[in-house]
Amino acid sequence: MMVRALAALMAALLLAIPATAKPGFNWPAGKTSAIVLTYDDSLVSHLDIAAPQLEAAGFRGTFFLNGTFPVALMPRWRALAANGHELGNHTIFHPCPAGSFKMDPQFETERYTIPGMIREIGAMNTTLFAIDGQTQRTMSLPCSVSLAGGVDYTGALRASGLIRYVRTGSNDGGFVSDPAQLDPFRVPSRSFPDTVTAEQLIAYVKEVQAKGGMGVFMFHGVGGDYLVNSAAAHRGLLNYLKANPEIWVAPFQTVMDRATGATLR
Repeated sequence: MMVRALAALMAALLLAIPATAKPGFNWPAGKTSAIVLTYDDSLVSHLDIAAPQLEAAGFRGTFFLNGTFPVALMPRWRALAANGHELGNHTIFHPCPAGSFKMDPQFETERYTIPGMIREIGAMNTTLFAIDGQTQRTMSLPCSVSLAGGVDYTGALRASGLIRYVRTGSNDGGFVSDPAQLDPFRVPSRSFPDTVTAEQLIAYVKEVQAKGGMGVFMFHGVGGDYLVNSAAAHRGLLNYLKANPEIWVAPFQTVMDRATGATLR
């Protein structure tokens, strides 16, 4: 009888555990969520506005470079990396599907092959190594598209060993709250229209905070260039992050290492 009673009690306790409970991220001590600030296309406004604002707030971001920036800017990108920012791979020629924007036809992804795309990504890694001397690299998909000749090249990229983590866009919330749902080669991010306010950027952060998850911002122009988010909105976002130190703000590779458990092995 005693054995049956104990067995019944154990069964009841197991049933009482919520079946939907999900493990949270193991963020650093005192941190309840993580925000990553990323910037695409190696733009001058990143050097002139975004990076100085980040540094004034005590943060470091991830700058995804394509290989067509003017050589005269090379010393500035090198100095930015030396100051603790991450440089990521955005390919050399920023290939995108036809019609995405005005481009030379040879840079339409429909004209690429998977081996050609992988070679281009590898060549951009070499360029980035010449700038910052780093051998581990993350990537942002141009136009958030992983196609070459109409075929997804994610599998080939994983197998190549060239890239550690890949950031893409998102059609939903743009953040991850369940570590089990995090694909290191399809990390969602959130971009905003040029009319966005600081309050709207902060609202996204609050969504991430409420879930205890990881949110990744995708910026292009900051106060200049194209697809512009204003310098004032960007500064307001940074002010909020600085005023809430329980939010962990770090470069993409650093946060992803923690999120995937790579730093804990």
